Amino acid sequence: MPIPTVSIVMPSFNQARFLGEALESLIAQRDQIHELIIMDGGSTDGSKEIIQEYQSELTHWQSEKDDGQSDAIIRGFKRATGDILAWVNSDDALLPDAVQSMREAFGANPDTGMIEGDTIIIDQDSRVVRCDRRAGPSHRWARFGYMRAHQPSTFFRRSLYESVGGIDQSMHCTMDTDLWYKMLPNANALRLEEFIGVHRIHTDAKGENEGWKEQYTTERAILDERYPHYRNNPIRYQLGRVAFYATQFFNGRSRRAKKETALLRGQEITGLFDKQ
Repeated sequence: MPIPTVSIVMPSFNQARFLGEALESLIAQRDQIHELIIMDGGSTDGSKEIIQEYQSELTHWQSEKDDGQSDAIIRGFKRATGDILAWVNSDDALLPDAVQSMREAFGANPDTGMIEGDTIIIDQDSRVVRCDRRAGPSHRWARFGYMRAHQPSTFFRRSLYESVGGIDQSMHCTMDTDLWYKMLPNANALRLEEFIGVHRIHTDAKGENEGWKEQYTTERAILDERYPHYRNNPIRYQLGRVAFYATQFFNGRSRRAKKETALLRGQEITGLFDKQ
């Protein structure tokens, strides 16, 4: 079976201080990326000029006002023709060989619609904060309250994405969680035991910004209503929590993550690019 193609969309808006690093991480493995699409929301901080420096490597790019991050991703995916889709935010990145690893994993597992790899968390200065080796996306784990897939390390089949109606444009903070919930029942999701994505924590990120707190609360309430089979079952959650930590202990994943964090904490991510 041929190795599937991958299309990557990068939504961008006023993240010039991180954008170059994000783009470099993708262009370094451009030979593995079928389409690289940049959807900038009309940035005014120099992002457009940075994107122009790389335009020869891009399948498509634009810089114009949009209706937010979800709208940008949706429009980018509408342009995509690859078998596999992923989006990488302009303040995140991919580790070397990540796309090749994902292509090979999907090629070896034709019945799998969604795969998540492990994730390295960095700060605003591009230094490692911790290494995350989570349980991975799973319909079963989600029913027991565990659904914490890192978006930059998660790839999925375009056919699966389209079959569930894609991203909900009205969701501005939890669009990824909403999409995972929609896809999981039919995803036959797998875990790739390899570091794939880089997620950046910084004060301007939605998850760290007080200005988005109320929106997060609203959207979590919507998720509670939409997916009662995944959310708001305290008894099942407690059982799942015990089972999850037991699994993490016996398979050694948690111990590996702690050792890797101790080894890499404080190192610049660019150094990791050189070592992978």
